[in-house]
Amino acid sequence: MNWIVKIIQGALIGAGGVLPGVSGGVLAVLFGVYKPLMRLLAHPVKAFKQTAKEMWPILVGFVLGYVGIAKVLEEVLIRYETQALAVFVGMAIGIMPSLFREAGEKGRSAASWISLAVVFVAAFAILGGARIMQLTIVPNFFWNAFGGVCLALSIIAPGMSASVLMLPLQMKAADGTIATFYEHITGAIGNLNFAVLAPVAVGAVLAFVLLTRAVDWMMNNHYSVMFHGIIGLVIAATIFTIPFAAFTSGMASCLIHIVLVVLGCVATLLLDKFNQKVEKPEVE
Repeated sequence: MNWIVKIIQGALIGAGGVLPGVSGGVLAVLFGVYKPLMRLLAHPVKAFKQTAKEMWPILVGFVLGYVGIAKVLEEVLIRYETQALAVFVGMAIGIMPSLFREAGEKGRSAASWISLAVVFVAAFAILGGARIMQLTIVPNFFWNAFGGVCLALSIIAPGMSASVLMLPLQMKAADGTIATFYEHITGAIGNLNFAVLAPVAVGAVLAFVLLTRAVDWMMNNHYSVMFHGIIGLVIAATIFTIPFAAFTSGMASCLIHIVLVVLGCVATLLLDKFNQKVEKPEVE
């Protein structure tokens, strides 16, 4: 029965890697598998014998969670795009108390707040400039690989959500329609589109190999600075995720989307409250 529990845990971690406002890395820490998972991803050959028996159910569940939730999200975003974005914005707002609490777990310094401000301004300027110039990306190997990096960061860096980097990016689809880059990647995962998933996998593997040690070093030596930087990025990206047109197209639409923002916020606040009651295992 233990392996069934681990598959379920892996599925939740995988879903957290795709869901907006949720971090697969935080869930991995909660379940006590963050360190072994990072060891396996950073040193797959060296750590295989040591962790394979323990981690294979986690990895199986991880894949199932990724694909399953991505398929659901694709359908939701196609049918109810602005409503889904409103919920996602609420989830991002609701996760803020948790992020600030995590960021201050080992204290705060002037460098922490500088990190938040610098990352926020840089991200806001980049995303704002892209929006003003009406810049749309065209999916290619590079951008799909970037999507893989985003998904990997959601696992490597606790508190980071893949959607933070992908939702604000506008993408021009093959049929000429405009969608978010997040829809493109989740759709590819949900439909097992290997033409897109191959470069996604390349980007994810490179991120795991190149960034796992760096993130681990930052967490051990500059924990507060790293987490406050993540908060700055989340705030900036959330601003550009807000479907402003839906709030200004009429009173009924505005009220509906406000309610959805509140529901998303309440959902993540309740999840955070539940997580605080759960005794977190030591992660060695």
